[in-house]
Amino acid sequence: MLPNQNPAHQIPASQKPHERADQLLAMTRRLIALVTAEIRAMDERRLDGASADWDEKERLAHAWRLEVAYIKQNPSALAGVAETTKIELRQAARDLEDTLESHARSLSAMKSVTEGLVRSIAAEIASARSAPAAYGRGGVVNAPARSDASGLTLDAKA
Repeated sequence: MLPNQNPAHQIPASQKPHERADQLLAMTRRLIALVTAEIRAMDERRLDGASADWDEKERLAHAWRLEVAYIKQNPSALAGVAETTKIELRQAARDLEDTLESHARSLSAMKSVTEGLVRSIAAEIASARSAPAAYGRGGVVNAPARSDASGLTLDAKA
């Protein structure tokens, strides 16, 4: 085991380089599919879309990161792998990076829309609340206007 390696990520010494490459390629493609589905859910304004495969995505992302770090520290882990497979791995890594950049843009856009919506709702609630009671012409306290506005709570799970 490497000094900085997580004990939960011990790579069997018997794993063949082509098996490791195939597994990494499969992980990368699955991550791309999961992140793409999440982007689609955000574009369709489905709040539950981001959490649909959360556990699998987190587990794969962690395993992918550890595997890539292991291969960077031990380039011989892919020794003997066909050049076409290495090209596929590099392309898949670029595709994952592009997908993650698109995901970041979608998250940023959704965050901006959500923050704007919350600000608008808060401003509307604040403007609907009546001003404090004031003295009128005759020195009598005027009754405040009736306000139907109240606080707002949102729960995406409801």
